[in-house]
Order: sequence, then structure tokens, then C-alpha cells
Amino acid sequence: MKGIIFNVLEDMIVEQCGMGVWNDLMEKHAPADRVYVSAINYPENELFAIATEVSEILGLPLQDVIKAFGQFLFSGLAANHTAVVERFTDFTSLVMGIHNIIHVEVNKLYDEPSLPTIMSTMIDDHNIELKYDSPRKLCFCAEGLIFGAADYYHQNISIKHDTCMHQGAEQCILNIELKND
Repeated sequence: MKGIIFNVLEDMIVEQCGMGVWNDLMEKHAPADRVYVSAINYPENELFAIATEVSEILGLPLQDVIKAFGQFLFSGLAANHTAVVERFTDFTSLVMGIHNIIHVEVNKLYDEPSLPTIMSTMIDDHNIELKYDSPRKLCFCAEGLIFGAADYYHQNISIKHDTCMHQGAEQCILNIELKND
């Protein structure tokens, strides 16, 4: 897992819970003196351990914490990679460009980024089907990222996530409905 993910996680936890909580989490779940550098890979078990404890602290299901992190993560990634986000005129073009544009750019920027496979299909003017596959099974983070992108582009959406790897499916299918205000 790239350090930038941990950097944004730190920002979220510090903003919402304070630096003391982040320091406690680091002491429990990371090697001594760990500093996350954005382009370096770190063990994903550190992220999962931190997220699990945050869910316990907040008394929320882990999937809700991961989804909230995904939503926060979009704004952090957008702020750090404005040139990539500025290539898209709206929410739909961004979602449709995940595989052919965003993931291509991520592969240029980061060595061995371990990206999920994401394929988006426009079903009609108001519906996008997004297929997600990853051994990490971070589909709830992907769902949060989609909500974060919708916020960024001021697009009202709903997501149905009825087909999920956490329920034994080979891949997740997220049905995104674009709603007109």
C-alpha cells in the first residue's frame, strides 16, 4: 500500500480525532519511528489494523469506516494530483476514465501500485455499472472514492452494491445512478 494512502488516512484521523489518537494508533500498529513516504510501499496489514481499531473506537462497522475513508481519500488524492483530476470535465467522465486514464497515470507516478481492476460501462444516461476486482477486497473504499468524486463534481448519486466479493462473488458490481437535482 502506497504511503500516500497512509498520509491521507493520517490527515483524516488527525482532523476528526486528534493527533493523540493518530500517535496511539501508530504506536500500536506500525513499527517504531514509522514515517509514511507517499511513493513508498508499506504493508497493507498496517492500514487494516488502524482501520479496524478506528471502527472499534467509533463503534461503527469496519465497512462504514473504510467507505468514509474512501470518500475522504478522493479529496486528498485530488489535491495531490490536480493535473490528473483536471483532465475530467465531470463525474461521469472521471468514472468512465478510471481504467484507461487514472490507472495509467498512477502506474506512471508510482512503482508497483497494486491497483484493483475497475471497468466502467455506461448503461444509459443515468446509470453506470462499475465492476471492481481486487485481492484486497477494498470495494467499500472504492465506493467511498466514488462518493468523494461525486462530491467533488457536485453530482448527486446513489450506489447499489448488491454483488460483492465479501459475499462470495468473483467481483463486485456497483450500480451508480446519476440523479438530477
